[in-house]
Amino acid sequence: MRTVFGGLVSVFFLFGMNIEQRAYSAEPSLEKHVIILSIDGLAATYLNDPRAKLPNLRKLMKIGAYAEGMETIFPSVTWPAHVSIVTGASPAKHGVISNSVLDRKTLERITYIGDPVFTKDQAVRVPTLYDVAHQQGMITAAIIWPACNGARTLDFVIPDSNKQEIHNKYTTPGLSDELYKKNISIRNLGKWGWDHKVSAMRDSTYTDVAKYLFKKYEPHLMMMHFITPDGFEHDYGPHCEEAYWACENADDRVGELWDAIQASPLKQNTTLIIVSDHGFAPVLQSINLNVHLRKSGLITLDSKKKFETRKAWSSANGGSAGIYILDEENKEAIRKKLIESIAKLEGVERVLDVADFMKYGLPDPKENPQQADLMIAAKPGYSFSNNHTSDLEVTPVSKTRRGTHGHLPDARYMHATFIMAGAGVKPGTKIKVASCLDVAPTAAHLLEIKMPTAQGRVLHELLSQ
Repeated sequence: MRTVFGGLVSVFFLFGMNIEQRAYSAEPSLEKHVIILSIDGLAATYLNDPRAKLPNLRKLMKIGAYAEGMETIFPSVTWPAHVSIVTGASPAKHGVISNSVLDRKTLERITYIGDPVFTKDQAVRVPTLYDVAHQQGMITAAIIWPACNGARTLDFVIPDSNKQEIHNKYTTPGLSDELYKKNISIRNLGKWGWDHKVSAMRDSTYTDVAKYLFKKYEPHLMMMHFITPDGFEHDYGPHCEEAYWACENADDRVGELWDAIQASPLKQNTTLIIVSDHGFAPVLQSINLNVHLRKSGLITLDSKKKFETRKAWSSANGGSAGIYILDEENKEAIRKKLIESIAKLEGVERVLDVADFMKYGLPDPKENPQQADLMIAAKPGYSFSNNHTSDLEVTPVSKTRRGTHGHLPDARYMHATFIMAGAGVKPGTKIKVASCLDVAPTAAHLLEIKMPTAQGRVLHELLSQ
């Protein structure tokens, strides 16, 4: 049953919502339950790879429904992808456009990943699925789901952060002590940070938390996030022995979660939706766009290699990078010059101008100044860096970083996973490609609520209701 604290938050939240946000369906049944599990970095290509031991995921594909691939957003990175999944909206609409961006005024990097700067209300500009569910009287939970800090519409939340002070501030009050009494400890999450050596321990802990919350509090909507495959693929590359082990470990946790659902009296009304945020590409070479800008005269350094001037700057996000043109007086001339010169660089797949942004769900920089003026996409085997002092525009990457993402979402290797099973799912059905924008409206349909601000669609062809 809902906590008193959660009920009070609902009252305050309802009074604070605008007309658009209140325009949801009335009278949901409150009998439906949806769990959304994101397995970070689990490319759809693993699902039919015979070297990947994924018995639980493949069982759910067989008894449930799935897409052969799910197209993510651009840049195909964790924070904007998860916000798109839970809002059904593009980054242009929901406002989280990358893991990190450049502040044009201070020229400092603004970080979204790990939520060290913004709360949920500061970062996300449209209603989320959990906002809608909470407004309708449903119990909501998020276990390290990105961009949830301070969300007033979550009854239970554990931040997706590598900083202990953020866990202390935003974890639901009393939850850590309650879990500890049940031999489930989340006290070390900040201490562990994002160390890949303990990521499997973290995912195991998140599974224990999910099973506990589902059994005791029966949330109508629970979102959770596994991270081990992503870390191993960054370290070793995709489709290698280490990556296969990481995916198998995640599959084991999926089996645990599914068994807990099947053992619950709620199983007849519960749907499990398994997604990922992006695929993965191998990386051997690093493109140093800021070196190119320096050699083009747009960045100048003094004798100590400190900045004298910056007329443009590149902000890297793995397989993509944004170019911010900071010289307003000569912006169009610089834009034209860079489009031509960057397209010729080794490893560059495509240069996107503002006219291309709408296709990929990105805002015009005039509407959101955090958006870069140009977006650059890398080919597989390449990623971008923020290096501005090297003599070379392309250099070998570190031996400890062999995989990345952030590339254009069209390519098969960047397609994410989409599987659903349980209540309301038509068994044995599949589609070719889903969109990450379809997840929230489909989950809302299963919960018998609506999301009028979502841009995705309900995947009716995979549903029995």
